[in-house]
Amino acid sequence: MNPEAPGLWARVLVRALVTTAAGVMALGFLGPGAAALVTALAVLTFVLLWLRSRTPWPMDAEPGSGASRGPERRPLDGG
Repeated sequence: MNPEAPGLWARVLVRALVTTAAGVMALGFLGPGAAALVTALAVLTFVLLWLRSRTPWPMDAEPGSGASRGPERRPLDGG
C-alpha cells in the first residue's frame, strides 16, 4: 500500500467505518464480547484481503504457463 496511491485514505476510512459499524451493531444485539469478536474478525478480513492483493498466486498466471500445476509426481516403483 503506497501512501501516495489515489484513494488510499478513502478506502482506509470506509473500512474503518464498516468495522466500527459492525462492532456497534454487535454490541447492541449481542454484547461486548461478541462486539470485540466481530470487530477483530472484520479487521482480520481486511488485513487478509490486503495481503492477498499483494501476493501473486498461481491462479493468476497465464493459462498454459505451468505455474498452476502441482508438484511433479514420480511413479511409486522408484523410477
